[in-house]
Amino acid sequence: MFVTFKKAFPSYVGVAALACAAIAADGYDLGIYGAAAPDLLQYSDWALNPSQVGAIASATVLGMCFGAVTAGVLADRIGVRRMFMACIAWFSVAMIVSAVAPTPTTLGIARFVAGLGLGGVVPTAVALTVSTAPPGRRHFLNGVALSGLGIGGIFATLSALAFLDDWGWRGVFLLGGLVPLVTILPVAAMKLGTWAPGPLDAGPTKAKTPPQLAQLVSQGRWRLLIVLTLITACCQILSLGLLTWLPVIMRTSGYSLDSALLFMLVYTFGGLAGAYGGAWTADRIGARRAAAFGLLLTAGAILALSVHLPLPALYVLLFIAGAGIGVQPVIYGFTAMCFPSALRAGAVGVVSGVGRIAGILGPLIGGFLIGRPALVSFAAFAAFAVLGAVIMIVFTSDEVSDPDAVTENVPAAA
Repeated sequence: MFVTFKKAFPSYVGVAALACAAIAADGYDLGIYGAAAPDLLQYSDWALNPSQVGAIASATVLGMCFGAVTAGVLADRIGVRRMFMACIAWFSVAMIVSAVAPTPTTLGIARFVAGLGLGGVVPTAVALTVSTAPPGRRHFLNGVALSGLGIGGIFATLSALAFLDDWGWRGVFLLGGLVPLVTILPVAAMKLGTWAPGPLDAGPTKAKTPPQLAQLVSQGRWRLLIVLTLITACCQILSLGLLTWLPVIMRTSGYSLDSALLFMLVYTFGGLAGAYGGAWTADRIGARRAAAFGLLLTAGAILALSVHLPLPALYVLLFIAGAGIGVQPVIYGFTAMCFPSALRAGAVGVVSGVGRIAGILGPLIGGFLIGRPALVSFAAFAAFAVLGAVIMIVFTSDEVSDPDAVTENVPAAA
């Protein structure tokens, strides 16, 4: 019976599921801040304005930038598994501190610290998933893992709908810190060593190799890192801007808070569908084409949102917009497969971390656009989706079949 169970439940499925759960906690954090933004704006003890709320959101993103790069590089030294678990513990504790912050400044600092751990989850989770998955299923399982962003966003919206009125923003923040600390982290500690053994350990030979950052930029790889970072930057500006401000934008358009949160829920479900659909498509037509198509789809749907439409059409457009931006995991998978396994955590860490530096602009741009005509607000975000698609189409080529033999997969000449 045990043998049958193992065959029905391969270890790489366990790794992908655990990575998905950890990234869902990441997605909850990003989603819950946007869902709680209206409550923060109405929090009489602090009397925050939209610019201040956007600045606190950007503090989280800034922490994620540093966390992604640092975790990706440190994973090569201390082991991907250890770094993965350390990041979960770090952001969980910081989220709990955020929930009890006595001042806006303290909240901003706590959110920055939480971002350090949150930023490290994605590159380590991607490295674990891609390195243990069978070659023909890497895009799909990576998509399953990174679909956790959408799952976490859905739980964030549902939590806001269920608890925000009674618990306030502090209660839903506390929930986001406690749950991964008492569920995901213990499972990772008990099972991950069995599910993902071998080359993901830090070993004595690591110290004899060139520094990981030097390897990442060698043999022309620096050009690929720049291009993938620019694409990620466009996605992050769009995604983080909408996650932070979509409920507020919908409220200023005349909808109630509950309706605005339902719009957010539809958008997030679209992102989840896009993650799975994008991963499935990428395994068949290539990650490059799948990602570019998704970004263009998002741009068209976002522009259409600026037009006054019947409610059913609005829901459809929100779902399509979420589905298009939901292909972001495909970009991370593309990055991982363009580098040898020993460099994957670092490569994804650099691309996601540095790309998120630009993502800081998303919440700030959204705060600046509040009160502007809907066409202006949505067109500004749609422009970044178009730019990301153009860069992907023009400056990248299809990934090679052997990810551990990549030295020549650099962007095509302009």
